[in-house]
Amino acid sequence: MRFEALKARYGDCLFLTFDGAMAGAEPTRLLVDGGPGTVFQNALKTRLEAELRAHPDEAPVTLDAVLVSHIDEDHILGILDLLEEVRDDRSPGGPLCEVRWLFHNSFDALIGEGEGGAARTLQASDVLAAVGTSMGGLQGVSSPDPSALLVLQSYGQGSRLASLAAAMKIRRNPPDAAVLMFDGVTPPVRRLGPATLTFFGPLQAEVETLRRKWATEVKKPDGRAALAAYLDKSIPNLSSLVVLVEQDDVSILLTGDARGDKILDGLRAGGRLGGVQPLKVDILKLPHHGSSRNLDDDFFQAIHADHYVVSGDGTHGNPDRETLQMLERARPDGGFVVHLTYSAAHCDQTHRDWKQARQRPFDPAKDGISDIIDRWKKSPSIEVREDVVSIQLPGDAPPRPHRPRPISDTPRPVAKSTLRPSSDYKLKPGGPPRPG
Repeated sequence: MRFEALKARYGDCLFLTFDGAMAGAEPTRLLVDGGPGTVFQNALKTRLEAELRAHPDEAPVTLDAVLVSHIDEDHILGILDLLEEVRDDRSPGGPLCEVRWLFHNSFDALIGEGEGGAARTLQASDVLAAVGTSMGGLQGVSSPDPSALLVLQSYGQGSRLASLAAAMKIRRNPPDAAVLMFDGVTPPVRRLGPATLTFFGPLQAEVETLRRKWATEVKKPDGRAALAAYLDKSIPNLSSLVVLVEQDDVSILLTGDARGDKILDGLRAGGRLGGVQPLKVDILKLPHHGSSRNLDDDFFQAIHADHYVVSGDGTHGNPDRETLQMLERARPDGGFVVHLTYSAAHCDQTHRDWKQARQRPFDPAKDGISDIIDRWKKSPSIEVREDVVSIQLPGDAPPRPHRPRPISDTPRPVAKSTLRPSSDYKLKPGGPPRPG
């Protein structure tokens, strides 16, 4: 299995390949998110072209599944660009790739509305038109409530994805196209070639809470503004697909932008986490680009990984300094590799620029990550890899943890002296030499 995190700016774009059981068989491929605008042209397309060169007899390259963790522009736009290019390709050689399955929960499906129901409720036809979504069949939708703009922009992107999948005959959430959520008893499991995908999030209880909130607020005269604000903050955290990918003895935990406590809730309910022992995985993709707002110390104490992957370039302050400190507190002995899709220096400069554009100060000692990363690079028990994230498993082992020898209250046994008793030594006449 090979795991790659492409340079996706402030978003996610992950490419997983699984070798077949037979020598020479084409690999199974899983694309997870596509990053924000420009990532398809600058990174994802290049990676797919390299895959085609490696497997020329397979043209077009098969993407066995595309997984869009949630409706947010830094995860979905690159997928939209990919599908639109494949749909519109008329070149003699044919399209770059073909997609078989799509794992994704649409906005309407999450809130229990029919296709287009959210748009009618929030009254945002202008928003949908602005993001390029067809309004065909959405009757009765008038001008937008300004507070709904961000929510409906994400909705529009998700609606475009659904339309593209339908037009290109891509199967959504096979086998039954149902919402992918965990009921707290039996998590959904899907086989993808030699790999197994187990969905531990979103939790059905959280989705039902979201639906009740929707049903209550839409009935209030002023409920749409409050609802839009609630959804803008809740949809990424509550709806992200949390997936444990396994092949043989290798495991990867994909987290989208889910909250750390919700991830732990799902793993506990699914029987993968409990007691005093942490869940051990080969790779953990940190939630929300390493934002500390999604994490706490408990998360890193409960899940231990050989490889921690952070996809972010410093925009919004991600990855956060505090997140790295949480990891260090939870794993003081080291024994792991940290992968950054951009160098720490790049992240700090982007974070500085982002803050200055908002007239906010940047303090390297409080906001930066370079000093922590530089210190880790000097550690014999922590390895840091920047810019290129490519992990081959099994085989890519982390450094050995450093475990200081414990201090014991029991006196150490003293070895029997080989010196002769003092009485056996005879002084030379005149005593010891005089000091000079």
